[in-house]
Amino acid sequence: MTATREPVTVPASDADVRRRIRRMRVAAVGRVDPSSVYCVLLAIVMAGVLVGRPLGAVVWPAEAGGPSVPVLVGAALVLLAFLNVLRRTGPLVVTRADATWLLVAPVRRRALLTPALLLTVFTAVVVGGLVGLAVAGRVAGRPAGDTAFAAGLAGGAAAGLLLVLLAVRCQQCPGTGRVVDRLTGAVAAALVVGAAVERLAGGYAPPGAVLPPASIVLVVAATVLPLAAAALVGIWWQLDGWPTHRIVEAAATTGSYADAVYAIEPSFLAEQGARRYWRRRAGIRSSRLLRARRVPPLVAQDLLHVARRPGRLPWLIGTAMVPALVVDGPAWLMAATVLVGALAAASITGEATHADASNPATLRLLGLTARRVYGQRLVVPTGVAVLWGALALGVAQVAGDLSGPWWALGVAAGPAAAVAALYRARASASSIGTIFIDTPVGAFPSGVLLWLVNGVDVVAVLALPTVISLFTARAPEALDWSAVLTQAAVSVAGCLVPLFRRSTARTVGL
Repeated sequence: MTATREPVTVPASDADVRRRIRRMRVAAVGRVDPSSVYCVLLAIVMAGVLVGRPLGAVVWPAEAGGPSVPVLVGAALVLLAFLNVLRRTGPLVVTRADATWLLVAPVRRRALLTPALLLTVFTAVVVGGLVGLAVAGRVAGRPAGDTAFAAGLAGGAAAGLLLVLLAVRCQQCPGTGRVVDRLTGAVAAALVVGAAVERLAGGYAPPGAVLPPASIVLVVAATVLPLAAAALVGIWWQLDGWPTHRIVEAAATTGSYADAVYAIEPSFLAEQGARRYWRRRAGIRSSRLLRARRVPPLVAQDLLHVARRPGRLPWLIGTAMVPALVVDGPAWLMAATVLVGALAAASITGEATHADASNPATLRLLGLTARRVYGQRLVVPTGVAVLWGALALGVAQVAGDLSGPWWALGVAAGPAAAVAALYRARASASSIGTIFIDTPVGAFPSGVLLWLVNGVDVVAVLALPTVISLFTARAPEALDWSAVLTQAAVSVAGCLVPLFRRSTARTVGL
């Protein structure tokens, strides 16, 4: 008998893979219409004509003010935000269709992941180059030579490529990714706090030697760029051995984000981020708070949410310093910063409240009335908002032209922000508006607009005494305690109104 051999599977070439993907896309969505290409190019040209000059003035102003803390902090925050975007989107990712059909086929993964790698590198070079030019435009003396321009562009591009290498390493090693995420949050919060401290100290002008000369920056960038390019080539060469579960996880995450954008459902992005975070949490043990009868169960759950996500606390401290940075600006900017910041701080436990509204089965098993659920869910957001308001307005008083018991006004406005946060967490963009608004580019669901202002209207009404004080009680006028008492009375009334509704006396789910 003649022995037979198992057929050897030969992977498809990169050209065949690209040709197959191109044919599948053409069969699914059709070929590109020339009129669509014309519209896109015309939109790009019009955008360049309209915003090109203002953007150029932002990146490279006519006068250079020298190195300053706000400029350096802003550049660092932009780079950290770009790293955060890379961490959330992959960066090496394929579509869900490719992950379903081509990932299990005899196709080289290098052919699947190469477009994502090239797009990430291009984006990093553009973002880093713009940040470097913006820093160089504010630091370099006038007239600036070609060396300063090239140094800013090359230095920013090198920084962007280093961030890409770090993001790829984090995607390959989840432990490193968790450490980097925590450090990123801590560094961003520290930068904001540092900017606020500089503002409290009356301004600080860093010495001109805080940044190296343009020639040194250009030499360092010329050394780093080839090394980063070599590292990226090494990553590209090892793409065939990239773990399957990493690709599938990134494809599922970016696909969910794309669905939220396509359906215009921004509230789903927060829910998707929460699911992604808790999916990675393993080995969570029960806490004594859940077993202690002295603490209500829903209060204990909110406390556990705060304790198990410690990365949010530095952000809360950092955002509390933002009002101190804009205290000398327009009154409307100060009021908007305080209201939105207090609402964001009180929304730290919004995940649990949103889960209660979308799935009340658990509350029905507990046998709690809606009144008790509301009272327990209000405790932790109120405490967080009170601390945030006291810190934000207290620091703003020290930094700017505010006098009087502003910290007490922040404490009094905390419950109002907590009520608005609970109201916002219960709704989603798809549940609060189904009327479509006709626009020249198509119909637009009104739920998105309503969701964007959902909760902001409540905190604007309940914190109206605070808003009035921010417009009227500027120096040399001092804040009176009557404004604090008025704000406290309005906040308490806003907390008690839902408790006296007849519908809140029934058990949830019945």
